[in-house]
Formats: sequence, C-alpha cells, structure tokens
Amino acid sequence: MAKTIKFNLICDEKPVRTIEDLQNNFSIEDILAYYNNQLLHRWLRVRGYDAELKAVSAITVDEPMKIVKELIRIFDIVADEQKVEEDVYIFTYLKEREKQCALYKQEGYKTERIIKDYEAGYRKLVEGILEHPKDAAFIKANISEIVSNYAWILKLNHRDLFYVLKEKSMLTIMCLLMNKKSRDYFLPVEITDELGNVELDTKRDADKKKMFLEICKMIKCFEFDEILGENLITFAGETDGYWKDLKPKGKQYMIISMGEGDYVRAAGHLGGDLSSSNVLNGFVILDGIDYKSNSNTRQLVYMEV
Repeated sequence: MAKTIKFNLICDEKPVRTIEDLQNNFSIEDILAYYNNQLLHRWLRVRGYDAELKAVSAITVDEPMKIVKELIRIFDIVADEQKVEEDVYIFTYLKEREKQCALYKQEGYKTERIIKDYEAGYRKLVEGILEHPKDAAFIKANISEIVSNYAWILKLNHRDLFYVLKEKSMLTIMCLLMNKKSRDYFLPVEITDELGNVELDTKRDADKKKMFLEICKMIKCFEFDEILGENLITFAGETDGYWKDLKPKGKQYMIISMGEGDYVRAAGHLGGDLSSSNVLNGFVILDGIDYKSNSNTRQLVYMEV
C-alpha cells in the first residue's frame, strides 16, 4: 500500500503541522479558503485528526461568518468574537471586490459602469450601517471598507453622513473616531503652544469645529450611555497612588472621558502620563491602558477600537 503523504497547511504565512500550530497561527482568510477547497479536510485526514475531520465534515452552514465560528469552536481557538466578526466582514468585502474586478476585466473596463458601481458600493455600505446601527463589528468593517476603497466619496460626503449618523447611529460616529483614516474629518488638529502644551485647534475649519462640538455635546447627553450600551466600558476604583494594569498591550482603546485628578497612559508607557485635561474631548487612542486614581467614584470611560 502506498504511504500517505503528509503535507502542511500555511496559515498566517507559517507552516501548520498540528492542531496546536493551527491554534497559534489561526487566519480567517486562510482557514476559510482551506475549508472551501476541502484542503482542510484532506489535511485532517492525512494527519489522523478523525474527530476534528468528522466535526468539520458535519458543518452544514454556508455563510462565512457561521463557518468561521464553527471552525473556531471545533479547533478551540481563543479569539475575540467581535474582532472575528469584523475580520469576516472585511474578508467578505475583499472577495466581492475581486469578483467585481474580474467582471470589469471581462467587460473591458467600461468607465460608466465602474463609476455607477463605485457609487452604489458606497451607498450599500452606508445603508448597511443604518440598518445595523448597534452592530459594532459590522460598522467597523464597513468603515474600514469605505476608507480603504471609497475615500474620495467619503471626503465629499462626510459632512452629510455625520448629521445622518448623529440621528441614526451614535455608535458609528464613535467608530469613525477610532479609525485613523476617518477621525481627521471630525476632530480638530492638535497644536503645541510655546510651553509645549498640546491642545486641539478649534479656530480653523468652521465646518469641522461644528461637528466636533456636536460630538462633545453628544457624549455628555443622557442617552449616550444607554444607546452605546455594552460598547462602553467603565472602571472606577482607587489605586493607592499606583498604576493599575487595566488593559494589556496588544489591543487599542479610545478614551471617552475621565474624572478630574485621574491619570491614564498606554500600558507600560513610562512618562506617557495623561491627565483628565489631556484627554478631554481628544478621543485619545492607547495601546492597552494603565490607570491611576485616588477616588472610588470617578469613572474612566473607554471603548475597544
């Protein structure tokens, strides 16, 4: 009998020989491709992972999101569910764009068709946000797609979009501030005075100033906490003059508000102390969070980027 030839999968550009390798190098794009072309099934078979093969073969769903969640369960992958959903949405948009580009090539790149489809693609993404105003993962994925592939429409439309979102989805406005490519449309630039103090310039660009002031007003309104719900994270507690390791490095967080007298910094960033005045209405984004407070009642309010 011919000997079974074992082969490796390549996930996240690394060779995968075992389930443990798969867990450590799990890539949504790679694993979905291997699942769809059945290479994952063959790999499990030749490696002798019979239980996992049976479970993978028993998957009956056909939506990428549901398939990925099943694979994460089967292979016991440790993953942030919201981040997984965001990545799957982005992966889906990538595949749709590849199909569209192939169609354009087949049709000879007809300019009028491309422009109409481009505008329709942007409208579809915005409409999707308005239909799912509380789905943070979906919103972040749509924003990522917009800033990556519809940037010039966003540049023209961001003002109108802001006032629509102000009424329909406060969460989306917060997500726009989390994205490095879209936040500049709505936040004043930082300026440094002669003493080295950094503050936001609200004197230039009256349009941006108006939107910025609306955002500052929005985060103080009573409905804000209720509307954003579990997307807002809060912490209150005295730290006895020490820094509390609130969130480790490796994930980014946007600071919404903080009590006067408290301090925050990126995780482990010595000398990066930020006071309440430093973060006030700045929507500062940090890699992890260290927090210091001498009060049990003042709150730090932040969101995961």
